[in-house]
Amino acid sequence: MVNTKYYRAYVFSSKDNNTLDCKSMIELKYFKKIYITPKGKLILFNDTIYEIMMWDIEKLSVETRILIDWNCTLESVETSDDEKLFVVCTKNEETMETSLYVFSTETGINLASMHTKLVIDRFHLIASQKGERLLFINISKKRYSLLDPYYLKNPIGASKLFENIKDKQIQEPYIIKSDKLFYTIDGKVLIEKLVDNDWVDCLRKKLKDTNSITAPSEMTIDIITKIINEKSYNPSYNNNNEHEGKFLKWSLELKDGSVKLIANKLKTSIKKELDILPSFYPDANNFIVHCEVLENDDFVTITRIGVIIWTSKLSGIKMHYYWNDCNYRLEDFIFEKTAFRNLFKDRKPGRILPASSYETIYRNLDVEFDIMETLIKLKDDKWIRSLGHSCIDNCIQNNNHLMSKISLLSIIFENFKKLSEEHPAFIASTLSKIGFVVPFTNVNPKSTSSHLSSYGKYCHLSKTSYLDILTSILWDCWIRFQKNFEIRFQTFQNNHPDLRELFVKPVIDFYDVGHSTTILAIPLPNFVSYPKHYKFWNELLLPSANPFTHSNRLEVINEEFYRYLNGEALLKFKWNTYGRNYYFAVWAIYTVFLFCFIIAATCYESISQTSLFILLNMSVVLGIWHLLLELRQFIFSPLTYVYSLWNYFDLGAYILPIITSIIWLQNNFMPKELATFSTLFLEIKFLLYFRAIEFSGDFFSMILGVAKRGFSFLLILGFIVVAFAHSLHLLLRPATNVSLDYPSYSNDPNDPWNLATKYNAIDPNGTIEDNSSLIEPPTATTNMFMLMGSAIAAVYIMLTGNTDPISYWDLDNNLTLLILALVFSFVASTYLMNLFIGLLTNAITETKTREASLILRAEVLEEIELLYLLPYQRKKENWFPFVVFYECHTVKLREHVMDIQKDKWAGYKKPFISKALNEVLLLPDEQPSLKKLEDDLKELKESIKHMKRNK
Repeated sequence: MVNTKYYRAYVFSSKDNNTLDCKSMIELKYFKKIYITPKGKLILFNDTIYEIMMWDIEKLSVETRILIDWNCTLESVETSDDEKLFVVCTKNEETMETSLYVFSTETGINLASMHTKLVIDRFHLIASQKGERLLFINISKKRYSLLDPYYLKNPIGASKLFENIKDKQIQEPYIIKSDKLFYTIDGKVLIEKLVDNDWVDCLRKKLKDTNSITAPSEMTIDIITKIINEKSYNPSYNNNNEHEGKFLKWSLELKDGSVKLIANKLKTSIKKELDILPSFYPDANNFIVHCEVLENDDFVTITRIGVIIWTSKLSGIKMHYYWNDCNYRLEDFIFEKTAFRNLFKDRKPGRILPASSYETIYRNLDVEFDIMETLIKLKDDKWIRSLGHSCIDNCIQNNNHLMSKISLLSIIFENFKKLSEEHPAFIASTLSKIGFVVPFTNVNPKSTSSHLSSYGKYCHLSKTSYLDILTSILWDCWIRFQKNFEIRFQTFQNNHPDLRELFVKPVIDFYDVGHSTTILAIPLPNFVSYPKHYKFWNELLLPSANPFTHSNRLEVINEEFYRYLNGEALLKFKWNTYGRNYYFAVWAIYTVFLFCFIIAATCYESISQTSLFILLNMSVVLGIWHLLLELRQFIFSPLTYVYSLWNYFDLGAYILPIITSIIWLQNNFMPKELATFSTLFLEIKFLLYFRAIEFSGDFFSMILGVAKRGFSFLLILGFIVVAFAHSLHLLLRPATNVSLDYPSYSNDPNDPWNLATKYNAIDPNGTIEDNSSLIEPPTATTNMFMLMGSAIAAVYIMLTGNTDPISYWDLDNNLTLLILALVFSFVASTYLMNLFIGLLTNAITETKTREASLILRAEVLEEIELLYLLPYQRKKENWFPFVVFYECHTVKLREHVMDIQKDKWAGYKKPFISKALNEVLLLPDEQPSLKKLEDDLKELKESIKHMKRNK
């Protein structure tokens, strides 16, 4: 039972024949239309994004998600008895055209579609296990028609199915379920059987339906199983053997080393032929082992290379099915009858026969059968591109994207990981085709939504909680208050028209502001979705990735994706839906951790020992909590974690305060050095949290991007500094070990006591006394080249132009030091530093700060999804929807598209501009490129020359 007021469903179970118990309550959030299948599945239609979802209300999981075109209204839906096929009927109010779409509930992909001006009052899927057909009915014209649901062409009249019905007319209300018709006449309920036991015979002979039966029936399976399990195939076929079915006669003809398969339509001269002998198999006489006509008039052949089923189409004979599970080339396959007995060994009930093994497909890429050519190239680069472009081409018709076909793109994006790693150019090309998907050409002139904000409602079913009940009650009170306020406010305006003109209308006009917005779609089916089936503890410790989280590891694809508005809109949807809440919560916890430690380190003398004890213990606890999150991140992707320098910085910000706090608690004394570095790391880590905030993200991305670009240069500069430091250390270190506390009496010019400043006395005559002097004790900076570590620091100081480290030596008397100083000054201080400044300037210019800041936010969102969300939260359909829609300010969108048309696009390929986008933005005609102008000019010159020659 469904409560439409509160969008709530009630599930009942029966204790006995007279009592029903409410088993559970489910929050439906929102729907426009709702249907319930005989097997208890809930079908919801969301008219804000034109999505149909089928839910299993027992498991609260989505069975299938279907998108329909936005220029139509949903009329009705229907499922097959086994709920594997889903039929949608829509109507275009402008053209008055009715459309039927058949979808697979297992994949959500549109299998077939039909558009007609005919009125379709009702439609039903019948005979799902015998020879499936779609029955549609026009009651007013008493028209009943059958179609193959996988083809939806060539309708066949089905009036003879209803011959036994009184008055030969179905009257409302009626039900067709399980191949039976339930209807009423004069208050009596009558039941008629629509589908005979020999349904195929009825189709072929009684209804004259010669359309293919695509899905295999149980009888087809039984026939093939019987053939395979026969002890022998004697007698084998002979030349010109004929096999007659219900409307087709099949024959095989040996001619000139070939095997021709011939299909004749009975009682007609229509004939179709196909040579079925593979090029690698020369023995035509022994190629066919056994053959037989199936009950649906398809032709099964047991051949030396596998089981093949052929079907007759209007365009000719086609291979309908092939099976072989050998793991080597077919030329080397030795036929054994027992090899085919595993065909139906592990088969599950359904509409698809068992597939050939992958090895068979992979090792035989040159076999040239019609449908096999598609199968055998499954892992081939050329076929991948062909299949991908075929999916995209099916989604684009008449230069517009079809939302009902978007599910086809799941073939690409569900395999995003491998495709992006092995075929990045193909993924980049695909993104260019779907960069601007406009589901509808209507523009909202008064939208108050921000640019790239989420559009529509995304629903997730959940058990009703007490909070949901309280929320619904409060919401109901709020709605009643709004209605009462509107009534009273309207009454007040009517009674005081002068006040309305003076005060109310100006206020309404002031706040009645908005932007013209266009709705766009992000057509990446299942790109952000996570697997629905999981084990809690496995998913908690080692969460499963999705294409979105994987894309963040590929720099080329990552940068390309975030050039498009789709990438930015997707991040904005994620951030506003759940990201910011978790991010600020984590930031707040870290801030508590930070303040606990810095308050203890800064104010430890002015606070009580009890407070200090609490602060240090909280620092340890919160630090360990952050470390556990780092451990989860390491377990999820060890290599990625190890290669990221920022993770070592995070570890320093967590480990140092923990160690400092523990030592402090044990010794009751603050280790100043550890506390100093702990505070430094903690405060810089706090600053890094601003990288995900929009107003500061661009600057962080610029800083980090430039740092990455300049890292290799700094590494080279560091080696040069070490090299000069080592040289100066060897040149200027003392000959013997010296102490800065006790004078050493030596003649070593590098001895710090000899380099120290000396003060001599002056007698009354102004003469300097050389016999006695005062020596200022040397310090560690007197001769910084005594030790290698201080030598590196000294050379770094010299790199800035400060020559104090070598000012204690007389360069006139030390030629080697002079040469080293001059070379270092020119190479490092002058040339390399100026070069470094120039490189940084170029790096700042070249860094794509917008894309880089989006990538930073994407990395933050990935961390939140994998480390902070619980497994059940990653399955929320409203957080991780099938396809995301967003609103885009029309003015900004037009500027963006105009820049693309002016060749200001920096991506791999110029995005595809659809007819709908042109209509929405009123774009000018694209100016011809220089190359096109040159070609046109060349063609014009050729035409002029041709005209002159003909004179």
